[in-house]
Amino acid sequence: MVKHLVTLGLGLAIALSIGGLAALAADGDAITVDLKSFKFKVKEEAATLFGYNEDESKLFYYTGGIGETTVKVPADGEYELVIKASCQPALNERAKFKVTLDGQEVGKETLLTADEEKEYKLPVKAKAGERKLTIEYTNDAYKENEYDRNFYVHAVTLKKVK
Repeated sequence: MVKHLVTLGLGLAIALSIGGLAALAADGDAITVDLKSFKFKVKEEAATLFGYNEDESKLFYYTGGIGETTVKVPADGEYELVIKASCQPALNERAKFKVTLDGQEVGKETLLTADEEKEYKLPVKAKAGERKLTIEYTNDAYKENEYDRNFYVHAVTLKKVK
């Protein structure tokens, strides 16, 4: 993997990772996950129901499923995982999602509290190194020409707490 360090003055540095891993920002305590690096394990016929929308810079889940990526955690510690998400509700319910880091559940299943973009913060302990992060959309609902609940991820950030 190739890394580049860019110094922007006032002590601000950004490490850019080429190859899909996260980028370190500001003082090195925040990791911004590249949404384009998420992969979806789905059957070929469902491949168009998941992905990254280049025009809107967001992940889309048009049906239930799991997206995964690798995050490079710089140090052991306590972090806050911040997922900026939105949804298209259906049947008087918003989207729900679950998160894992290296197969361990991060928080509980989360119900979105707004249709528009909002940050959802989950505490997580993480070890240094490359970690597998998954985001699963869990409560899809669809009936042709009647309703369609969808889930969108606009940003994922891991912030060091301790």
